[in-house]
Amino acid sequence: MRIILPIKTLINEAMSTSTPSCSLFLSPTQSNFTIGDNSQFISQLEEIGLIAKEISNQNDAFFTGKRYFDHISYMGCSPTVQFEPGEASNSFCHVKIHYYDRAKLVVSQIQARAPHCPNCSKPVKDWTSDTTEETINCKLCNTTSDIGEFNWRKMAGYARVFIEITDIFPKEAIPQQTLLDELNQICTTEWSYFYSCH
Repeated sequence: MRIILPIKTLINEAMSTSTPSCSLFLSPTQSNFTIGDNSQFISQLEEIGLIAKEISNQNDAFFTGKRYFDHISYMGCSPTVQFEPGEASNSFCHVKIHYYDRAKLVVSQIQARAPHCPNCSKPVKDWTSDTTEETINCKLCNTTSDIGEFNWRKMAGYARVFIEITDIFPKEAIPQQTLLDELNQICTTEWSYFYSCH
C-alpha cells in the first residue's frame, strides 16, 4: 500500500541532514539540446501529469503530478513515498527543472562510478585529473573524448537541461519507457536517466 501524505508547508530546503541526498535525473541524450520555451515545457510536463503546481518560494520546483506513479515505477511490494516535509526531515519527493547555458556534468558524489572510455571501454578511474569542461583524457588508450560519449553507468549525466526527481535513491525507482517516449515527443530528442547522491 502506497502512503501519499497531504501537502503542507515546504520546510527550507537548506536544512542539513545526516543521510545522503539522492535524486533521479532525466536528461536529453543530446548534450547540447536546450528548451526553446521554458513556460511551454512546464505546461507540457503538467499535461502529462508528471508535475503539479509550483512550490512557493522555489524556482522551477514543482509538486508531483496526478500521473506520477504512471511515470515512475518504485521497486518493492509497498513503497512509501512522502510528498511533504516531515517533522524530523525536510526531505520529500518533488520535481526540479534545471537549465544551463552550456552542457554541465552532474555526477554522483556518493556511490560514484568511474566512467568507461568510449574508445577502449575500460573504466577511467582518475578521470577528474584529466578533464576539462567538455572532454576527458583516457590514459589507458591515450585518447581524448567528449564527456557525453563516456558510459557513466547511470550515475552521471551531461546536458543543458535536467529534470530532477528528489528523494530517490539509486535503483529505488525507475522511469517508465512511456515517460521517456513522451519527453521524446515533447522535445523531439531522446531522453535517458541516471541517479546522483551527495
